[in-house]
Amino acid sequence: MDIANRLGQMSEQASGPASASEGGVGERSEASRPPHLDRRRNVPYNILCIDDDADYLFGLKLELKKMYNVFTALTLAEGMEILKEEYVDGVLLDMNLPDSKTLEGLTKIKSKYANVDVVMVTAEKNPKFIVNSVREGASDYLVKPYELDELIAILEKLQAIKAMRDRHDALVENLNSSDSRTRLLGSSPAFRELLTQASRVKGHKANVLILGESGTGKELLARYIHSLEGNSPKRPFIAVNCAAIPENLIESELFGHEKGSFTGAIGRKIGKFELANGGDIFLDEISTLKPDLQAKILRVLQEKEVIRVGGNQTVHTDFRVIAATNVDLATMVERSQFRMDLYHRLRVVQLIVPPLRDRKEDIAMLVAYFLDKFSKDGNVKKMTATALNKLQNYSWPGNIRELENVIHSVAIMTLGNVIEEKNLPHWALNGCGDNGKFTGSPMLPELTLSATFKDYIRRAERVYIEHILTVCNGDRTKAANAMDVGRTTLYSKLKELDINFELPGERELGEEVSKCKFPS
Repeated sequence: MDIANRLGQMSEQASGPASASEGGVGERSEASRPPHLDRRRNVPYNILCIDDDADYLFGLKLELKKMYNVFTALTLAEGMEILKEEYVDGVLLDMNLPDSKTLEGLTKIKSKYANVDVVMVTAEKNPKFIVNSVREGASDYLVKPYELDELIAILEKLQAIKAMRDRHDALVENLNSSDSRTRLLGSSPAFRELLTQASRVKGHKANVLILGESGTGKELLARYIHSLEGNSPKRPFIAVNCAAIPENLIESELFGHEKGSFTGAIGRKIGKFELANGGDIFLDEISTLKPDLQAKILRVLQEKEVIRVGGNQTVHTDFRVIAATNVDLATMVERSQFRMDLYHRLRVVQLIVPPLRDRKEDIAMLVAYFLDKFSKDGNVKKMTATALNKLQNYSWPGNIRELENVIHSVAIMTLGNVIEEKNLPHWALNGCGDNGKFTGSPMLPELTLSATFKDYIRRAERVYIEHILTVCNGDRTKAANAMDVGRTTLYSKLKELDINFELPGERELGEEVSKCKFPS
């Protein structure tokens, strides 16, 4: 039966007392439903039908609403208003409307809404009209009377193309090219053991929790785990820094949103969980999520379904979660700051990235890599053994990120091709003591009953500053950094406390200079 006859039957039944229980055409029984009506749809598709036949629109909406969100309009002007207010994916446009003839409606719609699919509907099969409509941007065409299955086939094709196009655009927007030159490097026992453990995840869809201090390379490890399964475009890697997204936007970022769901939502947005379908989603700093969002993420992990903000349809998605944090989640669970059920859902496999101070054997390799990375015009600078030893004897509280910044600095500021210890930036390494820590302890002033509080504090300040200057070999700048004060404050204290600290040999040099006679 063609669509015209079927819709005619719908109009007759709509005027009578028929109901769903009577098995009318408008509400089919389960036994008579076509197979495509039971097909699970992953992505909602909103359709606008524009035709001047009200009965035709009524019957068409009855059929399509089982699978799609359907809007109807009797004129082009009414349809343009709906396009302005609602998010529409596709338009069924009749070529002869009271306020639009031939291709006028198509031209107006495509000029304002280029991404909307338009299917032209005509009463006669005119090859010239079909060719011209395609040239003007029509996605397809139908000739009345047509079979319902013919219409469904076109809509399903457009829906699939739309989903791929939206996913492609969102993936391109999500790409981070800055990671392309960074990779995991190291040969220390601790690092090799980490890679061995990570490689065992290959072939499993188990969620992974990565623990480690800030700057240790947790995201690089996540990308390494992802790469073990191959780099097919069908397996995306979606990285999300949970701490970097404002609290009022993170739900939209993760789950997506529909047009008009909140102020500023000018169009549909695909969420990160939906983008990660078939691949991995990396949730960095997972510990920063608020409890209400933790509950929603737990449901997504359990059901593998998301509902966009402002939407009411579920979207199926299949992914693996790789989460990372630099805090102790177990302690947060004990303090009721993190959901226990979400914690166990994430920690199927747990990997701990060692800090750089526990893998000092890798520093030389990392320095060479960063010097090559930051080389200019292919001119790779070298580092002396003394300077490298200075780096290896530092504790690196900022880990690899701090090391990278130090090497970037010396690569720029060193004029020659050889980097010496004196070229290391004064703000780096804190400049003091072995392993970046102060050595020894200052001797506190003797406590006597005759000393006033003000006198004791003054003497204690003097002992402390002299100790710092000694450990820092008299370098005022490094001493100020170690004390966490400005150089001006340090010089002011030196004058106030009458501290005349001199490096070994400074006094002799001063005496020699005083003997020199300069012309007046």
